[in-house]
Amino acid sequence: MRTFLVVAACLLVAPAAQAQLRAKAAREAAEVLFERFGAKAGRSVPELTARIEGVAAKFGDEAIMAIRKGGPSALGLVETAGADGAKAIRVLAVHGEQGASRVLSQPRAMNQFLKYGDDAATVLVRHPGIAEPLVERGGMQAIKALGAVDPRNGRRLAMLMEGEVSQASRHPELMGVVAKHGDRAVNFLWQNKTVIAGGAALTAFLADPEPFMNGTKDIMAVAGDSVVKPVVGGIFTALNIVMVGIGVVLLAVIGLAYKHGPPKLEHVNAVASLFKK
Repeated sequence: MRTFLVVAACLLVAPAAQAQLRAKAAREAAEVLFERFGAKAGRSVPELTARIEGVAAKFGDEAIMAIRKGGPSALGLVETAGADGAKAIRVLAVHGEQGASRVLSQPRAMNQFLKYGDDAATVLVRHPGIAEPLVERGGMQAIKALGAVDPRNGRRLAMLMEGEVSQASRHPELMGVVAKHGDRAVNFLWQNKTVIAGGAALTAFLADPEPFMNGTKDIMAVAGDSVVKPVVGGIFTALNIVMVGIGVVLLAVIGLAYKHGPPKLEHVNAVASLFKK
């Protein structure tokens, strides 16, 4: 009986102790936020403390530290997220104020995070303003590609996709190559962006990028072939047309000579004078 009473007492005391610890942590977080951000954090420390406690009771005590890391807008963003509050807290816990400003407070970025998960949040934070259009266009492939490059090459990739390699049909292949080879691939594409704009060089690179990146194959040679062959082919086509035209004229002259006899000298001179003019 005594053991039962001890266990019961512990069960009653534990929640109360946990609630006290939660209240203390919430108040400390509220005080830190007010000290750093003033009125931007809330109307008063007691009011902010109560709101933080409410979120912690709903989503777990880890929410307190996440809100503390997330800055003045963090609490409101978690409350606004509603049923997705736990996911919002996870973004704040990992990315802090950048997670609040670059993901949770941006509707398109927030939707992409909810759709694709934590990897999306990471690239949205790492590549602010760059990731959203690429992710919207390429989905998970774009997320993997952006996750493999630094911010500078993230900007380069976005510019390439709007310029030299903007063909929608090549987007999945290119993102796959960047996801696999990371900054090396983007550096190569950027350094050769005028060459790959023709299309044939880009096709060759995407089919087998490693030889081009390590220097065993020359992208300029591929681009040169794609330009020279059509030009040479065009020259021969023009010559063929001229030769056919000359042949038709000769056949016509022979036919007329056979029917009417050789042309008279004055007729030949008259025709020659036309060409001299």
